[in-house]
Amino acid sequence: MKITGQSAKDIFKRDSLQLNIDEEVIDINSNPERYSGVYKDLAELVGDAATLKIWKNFSGLNITFPQKLYSIEFRKEFIMENMEIMKPYEMAKMLGISERRVREISNNNP
Repeated sequence: MKITGQSAKDIFKRDSLQLNIDEEVIDINSNPERYSGVYKDLAELVGDAATLKIWKNFSGLNITFPQKLYSIEFRKEFIMENMEIMKPYEMAKMLGISERRVREISNNNP
């Protein structure tokens, strides 16, 4: 995985969206103030379209997000691909692991 300059906010946030609800198309302009509670925070962070997808798929559920965002396999692959172009502390910061763990992973893989 190569690093890009886009953030999640850049990728997901849009000025407006079209919402298909039972074949009815509704145009919604971006306005996080229309949402309540955590949905307002989500709309500000990722935009209306992503907020509506999250609501549609997960409304009514309690969700806990783990501290580790990336899988073990991805972290190993990322470290091996970027060993020559990034310093261990940079990779550690990006992956949310310690610099020591980055070095352990890079030393244990051929």
